Amino acid sequence: MLSELYISNFALIDNITIKFDKGLNIFTGTTGVGKSLIVGALNFLLGSRATNEIVGTNKKEVAVSGIFIIKNGYILEEIKERMDNVTDEDEEIIIQRRLDQNGRNRCRLNNEPITVSLLKEIGELLVNIHGQHEHESLTSPSNQLIILDGFRKLDDLRVKFSDTYGRAIEKERLIQTVNSNQEERRKQIDLYNFEINEIESACLKTDELETLEEKRSILANSEKIQNALTYCSNSLYESDNSIIARLNEVANELSKIKDIDKDFEDQLEVCNQSLYQLEDVAITLRKDIEKYDFDPEQLEQIEERIETIRRLKNKYGETIDNILSYCKESKLKLFQLLRENEDLDSTEKELKQLKKTVINSGKKLTQLRKKAGKELSNLIKTELTDLGINNGKFDVSISSINTAEPEQFKLMDANTSGFDCVEFMFSSNIGEEVKPLRKIASGGEISRVMLALKRHLALADQTPVLVFDEIDANIGGRMGRIVGEKLKLVSQSHQVICITHLPQIASYADQHLKVDKFTKNDKTFVDIEELSTKTRLEEIAEMIRGTEKTNITRRQAKEMIDDAKKYLKQNIS
Repeated sequence: MLSELYISNFALIDNITIKFDKGLNIFTGTTGVGKSLIVGALNFLLGSRATNEIVGTNKKEVAVSGIFIIKNGYILEEIKERMDNVTDEDEEIIIQRRLDQNGRNRCRLNNEPITVSLLKEIGELLVNIHGQHEHESLTSPSNQLIILDGFRKLDDLRVKFSDTYGRAIEKERLIQTVNSNQEERRKQIDLYNFEINEIESACLKTDELETLEEKRSILANSEKIQNALTYCSNSLYESDNSIIARLNEVANELSKIKDIDKDFEDQLEVCNQSLYQLEDVAITLRKDIEKYDFDPEQLEQIEERIETIRRLKNKYGETIDNILSYCKESKLKLFQLLRENEDLDSTEKELKQLKKTVINSGKKLTQLRKKAGKELSNLIKTELTDLGINNGKFDVSISSINTAEPEQFKLMDANTSGFDCVEFMFSSNIGEEVKPLRKIASGGEISRVMLALKRHLALADQTPVLVFDEIDANIGGRMGRIVGEKLKLVSQSHQVICITHLPQIASYADQHLKVDKFTKNDKTFVDIEELSTKTRLEEIAEMIRGTEKTNITRRQAKEMIDDAKKYLKQNIS
């Protein structure tokens, strides 16, 4: 579980430490107050892409850290495989990520530096974040297949199938290559050799082009820079009528009258401080002039190097990383061509065996998916009734390619996910045939189907922390109680962090936190308060009526909280 989250200088958040409970942690607050910043900070901590929006107006270093308590042996083992400094005795791990003013990331796990990509891998093991717009992905057949596989933990089987399928495709292409015209094969070998030599001889480095272009710009504008520095230095200090000299005169004049009216002392102090600062600037600018001497030979070398990189980019990829990847792939292809002997018998036998494995594992995937589809359909139908779609129908349609005649099977008829196309079928009314969910469901219906799926996927998921960012999207207050019950059930096996606007959902919280804004020194900041029994009652009452809450809304809030406790006692042992 996530025990503690520390956030510093993240957008509108100054310095906040949030302590979480196990079970259901609810965040509430008015629209636009900054609730989603909590999810954004957690996303940042777990490896998401850093954007300009997360840096506050003060431009200070952004820092987010989290303390996780790991009870799941599988997850601890997965982390140990990636990190040498994690042992069997470690139940607590600390993750830190910082972003400095220059956009550089520093990530640590238990105080050991790690890359952002590794941070993201580990983050996916610890936390599953369901965003506000995730329901849009529910309508995509490719995502529906992934959802179905996740429901019955078929992801590993799909990955194994993909690996076998990929190797079979490679063998098939190899046979086709070897069977092609030998002259063409020789030309291909020559081409790979030429391309690899051309790329490797350039000794490319990642991000080199940006550095070169920056240096070129400085060299090309060295005279302009020197002129500007000379002008600025002279204007500040060395000319007869310099800014510093004039500012000195101003300070002298103010010093003559400060004893007459003490209000002028502050202005005099500002002038004196400005003098010190401007003198430092003038000295620095004068020293910098010599740094920018024009070097035509160096400029020519840089131009040649940039032209070499651009020529390679035009031929092999848009970035240096693309070029190096192309070189790596070309080496692999060259190696395969050179080591391939002319006897295709063994290769064809391997391909035949791989095809058999593809067919068997693909059929197994299909069988398990159809079984999982029936099970998921029945579960979702029950959930839909609870969620107010009493006559709803939900089916998982699975269409598969024909593998009855293995000799006629073609690899290209399948794909890396198997033989199946999955489509969620839905109908909300009696007498209507089920049709693809993407074509007929309303936003509210899709949200409820997503909620039903999330509950059962969460129960099958080993990820210890589940985050729901505004799960109540497109769901009215009437359904809030049901949604709260579902979240409460999920929170018995997972730690749940949820942002909501509905008092019906908030009443089920094990821990209730309120997000608010305040201003200080003409700046806006986000604050988070852990609510007590009394303040929680006031918050839920305010969620019902607004700031004009009354004793009636307070009684309604208390009834909601009492009903949630009663549900917990009756349904969760």
